[in-house]
Amino acid sequence: MKLASLLISSFLVASTWSGDRAERIGVPGPIEFNETIFELKWTDKPSDYYYIQEYLPRDETLEKFNQMITCHVFITDLTVEEAVQQKANELDERKKNDPNCNYLVNKSPDGKELMLDCILGEHTEKDIMIMVEFIIYRYKRVKLKKGKRGILVFAYSKRSYGDDIMPFLTALPEARIKHLNQMLAVNLPEIRLK
Repeated sequence: MKLASLLISSFLVASTWSGDRAERIGVPGPIEFNETIFELKWTDKPSDYYYIQEYLPRDETLEKFNQMITCHVFITDLTVEEAVQQKANELDERKKNDPNCNYLVNKSPDGKELMLDCILGEHTEKDIMIMVEFIIYRYKRVKLKKGKRGILVFAYSKRSYGDDIMPFLTALPEARIKHLNQMLAVNLPEIRLK
């Protein structure tokens, strides 16, 4: 199974939401991260082996948000390393058309999990930057129902738009370290597929 074709960032799916709020993975929320409470706003099951749930601060919308938590659950035999490599390949392809696209991969202290953080940009046809997004993906192997195995990808996204982009980028190096440490410290939810 190709994981990369499914593991698309919230940056790319913002205009294609067709799901609902039917909680499917045993994580109804709220979720606390970056001193913010995130509530479940959208869920979907695009295939028999892929679940996705998105969480936003109460006053933000899916159409234009500043922060988001996403839980991706894949029923797969891929290793965490293979899943991260597929995401890295996807981002390498994106770099051809997105000059802001860049990423790094880090291993957890116990070596069982990987984190990939990246920055993505969106431009007008005249190359005017209209939005940037910083995303951290934390990959963990999980046991699922009926003896199946899978991968949980717990992701945090932070966006900036228009005139706020340059201050966002200036502050990102320091904010990145803070968010990576927060992500490493998060107790990942137990997945119970429905």
